[in-house]
Amino acid sequence: MKLIHCADLHLDSPMTARLSDQKARLRREEIRQSFRRLVEEGEAKGAEIFLIAGDLFDEKTPTKRSRKYVLDVIAAHPSVRFYYLSGNHDGKETLQEVSPTLPENLVLFGEDWQTDCPVPHLTITGSVKPDPETLMPLPEDSCNILLLHGQVANGTGKPAGDLLYLDRYKEKNLDYLALGHLHSFSEERLDARAVYCYSGCPEGRGFDECGEKGYVLLDWDGKTLSHSFVPFAKRKIHRVECDVTDCSSTLELEDRIDRAVSGIPEEDYVRVVLCGSYLPDMLSILAPDDTRLSDRFFYAEVVNAAKLKLRREDYEKDISLKGEFVRTVLSDKTLTPEIAEQVILCGLRALTGEEPIL
Repeated sequence: MKLIHCADLHLDSPMTARLSDQKARLRREEIRQSFRRLVEEGEAKGAEIFLIAGDLFDEKTPTKRSRKYVLDVIAAHPSVRFYYLSGNHDGKETLQEVSPTLPENLVLFGEDWQTDCPVPHLTITGSVKPDPETLMPLPEDSCNILLLHGQVANGTGKPAGDLLYLDRYKEKNLDYLALGHLHSFSEERLDARAVYCYSGCPEGRGFDECGEKGYVLLDWDGKTLSHSFVPFAKRKIHRVECDVTDCSSTLELEDRIDRAVSGIPEEDYVRVVLCGSYLPDMLSILAPDDTRLSDRFFYAEVVNAAKLKLRREDYEKDISLKGEFVRTVLSDKTLTPEIAEQVILCGLRALTGEEPIL
């Protein structure tokens, strides 16, 4: 038997932070449809059970359209059993508000521990307000899966907010903890018998969610439970560095950026981070045209994180306004090197007719 562990789909996420209105609408629709794509891909792989470990929606009051869409997808796959544990972004009765009659193949977890046995020797347990003290050891001769949503914490503290003190779940005869809340895949061992996994989100939404995104495919042969991460995202989010040290012209900078983004598919997001160091005379060069990359990718931006390289000797005999300004700032003992760099950077941008960055 195959199972899918997924979480943090965040349907109805606004997607307006960086994207144009048109692209934001497109991306919202793509994320909504990712649920259907995920179910169809899972069923094609032979999955009979879906474990949704929280944050199916981005808001506690998502649109009725998205909630109905989810219910319609579930109802359209009656041979698949869905287990849904709401997360910190989800409302308690998000789906019930759309329809008082839910699909028969959907199981919702409440505040008390609830254990379901879809087939002999397989148990699936969950609670939206988990208290490990009240969770009794599960059958030793079964494959036992537990759904939780929250942030893993060390120690044996009491339940508080989103914190999950996993030490308190040891020796419960668990085999697999299906976790939601963190948006990148990770796996660790809980005890001699069990592992716990964050599936991560199926689709990244911003540059804090770079890398592969997907779900976990579990395979239970009646005795042994195995799992593997499966990449899934329609659009991948990339953060690449471009060293600008000794760069001497706009053309050279463009060539370096082109090499940094080579091989990235055009449907993806890209952030190019300029790094290294540069002399003040290079300031105008380090303002590349973002639209040059935006025409090549779904979304692209260039961020200057390079360090200004100041050499006092370069300005000791400079009789220009720029030289006088740099010497004055470097001589001010009340300024830390970091503050002095920022003051000089703002001043040089102003002297060259560019808007200062504060």
